Amino acid sequence: MLSRGLWAGLVVVVGFIALLCLVPPVSRDALVHHLAVPKLYLKAGGMVEIPTMEWAYYPMNLDVLYWASLALGSDILPKFIHFAFGLGTAALLYRYLRKALGGIWGLVGAFLFLTTPVIMKLSTTVYVDLGLAFFSLAATLSLFRCRENGFSGWKGVAWAGVLCGLGLGVKYNGLLVLLILAALVPLMVSRTVPAERHRDAKAIGFAALFVVAALLAYGPTGIRNTVWTGNPIYPLYNGTVQKVTKALTHPAPKAPVAAVSAPAAPAAKGHGRLHPLQLRRLIYDESSLDLALLPVRLFFQGQDGNSRLFDGRFSPLLFLFVPLLILWRRMPDAWRSDVGCLLFITWIYIGLAICLTSVRVRYLVPVVPHLVLLAVYGLKLSADTLRQTAQPLGRTVGTTCLALFVAYGLWVNTAYAANLYRYVNPLAYLSGEVDRDGYVARYRVEHDAFRYINRNLAPTDRLYFIYLGKRGYYCDIPYVPDSGGHLRGLLNRGTALCTPGEMAGYLKKKGITHLVVNMSLAWPHLTEDGRPGEAEGFDRFLRTRTRLLFQSRGVYVFALK
Repeated sequence: MLSRGLWAGLVVVVGFIALLCLVPPVSRDALVHHLAVPKLYLKAGGMVEIPTMEWAYYPMNLDVLYWASLALGSDILPKFIHFAFGLGTAALLYRYLRKALGGIWGLVGAFLFLTTPVIMKLSTTVYVDLGLAFFSLAATLSLFRCRENGFSGWKGVAWAGVLCGLGLGVKYNGLLVLLILAALVPLMVSRTVPAERHRDAKAIGFAALFVVAALLAYGPTGIRNTVWTGNPIYPLYNGTVQKVTKALTHPAPKAPVAAVSAPAAPAAKGHGRLHPLQLRRLIYDESSLDLALLPVRLFFQGQDGNSRLFDGRFSPLLFLFVPLLILWRRMPDAWRSDVGCLLFITWIYIGLAICLTSVRVRYLVPVVPHLVLLAVYGLKLSADTLRQTAQPLGRTVGTTCLALFVAYGLWVNTAYAANLYRYVNPLAYLSGEVDRDGYVARYRVEHDAFRYINRNLAPTDRLYFIYLGKRGYYCDIPYVPDSGGHLRGLLNRGTALCTPGEMAGYLKKKGITHLVVNMSLAWPHLTEDGRPGEAEGFDRFLRTRTRLLFQSRGVYVFALK
């Protein structure tokens, strides 16, 4: 009966997500990157370098599939491609848990994964995170199979490395996965292979094989970026890579002996770049306790679009890994190796992610499948322990607490699904209440301006975006996105404010013919946070050097005179 209920629940969840996929794409990264760049490649007739968009150098293992979808005339199909990787991850979870714990637990794992709020949200978008989650879990489970076989051959390790490299070719977050799994391989070998069988050499060799296989699988992206920029992981660590490359190709000449002179006064040291946790303390006024509890808060707090609350939502049910730590001694010996590896992967990844960049739930998606496995292990261990408890009162209280916690987690997931449905509102589009343009315009204030631009401007024109969030997918005219502080660069040259004539000359050098400005964001920024004279200078430039063509919802289209 429980098995049928879980299967029915899975069918409902898959149908629910599929329904939400049937609307035009409006998610930010899809319009900035995952659809916008393939659209430009389609126009160019191939993969070309786009220097004005640093995200065009990101890995594209999934984006090439979206490129093919656009060639077929559909920008909704990419949502289903991304969702397919989520379904593939659920299938891997089911297969592993069915073998390890039984069929019911396999269904529990698949259901828990697909109903985790961040997974539901990503399944309805043209992003790439679910592809990285799929390849990361596949690489981990491949290493588990190698351990079961006693690391008797090299092919399994090489295949795990290939899967990890494919994940790195989906998104640069895969670098952390590669680092962690490469460190895990020798640990697994040393605990599996007897010492008399050259264990240490085998551990080092298999770790090297894993890394080489991963880098070969990543090779196409690395070669492309090296040819274009000299950095295989551009734009990551670009300064460091360029320094190393220069040192290797142009060794420094021997310095002549210099005459001794009086030392110069030491330069005053700046504060340097703030650590991500220091930024959280500064921006959100979080205490040391708040920061220390971040790994716990991730499971119980979260809100889409709120960077203080991690711009997304996990599920409290993922916190069910805790019984594994409390009841470690009661854990069956057959579980210990897998559970230990999963704890190693998840918590090193989460710790590194929290310390290296801003805390976003989406950045932690590669280890969500691993957390699901731990949660299912923890749930089964809790249920088995309570079943074996001799005291009826303790068994009753424990079972009640566990059931209440599971009910709370299911309620959180269900409430999130209801809010997601209200936000996407698919029936308004599917029923014909609003057309495609009307639907997109509900979510993107610049869409009316893009419709005007597409109808009235020439393909030879070139736009300059200011405060549009780089979202250019729905614009058919060539554009320069607003990255790298374009507004500040337009207004200033060094410490001096630019005149209207200098601003116009700067734009004409770039071939710019029109400006598209989100004034509802740009003007408050200039008046409240800008340098003295910036707001007045920009206003004078617009009045004297441009002509207003269109405005809607705070977005203005200007033509340069």
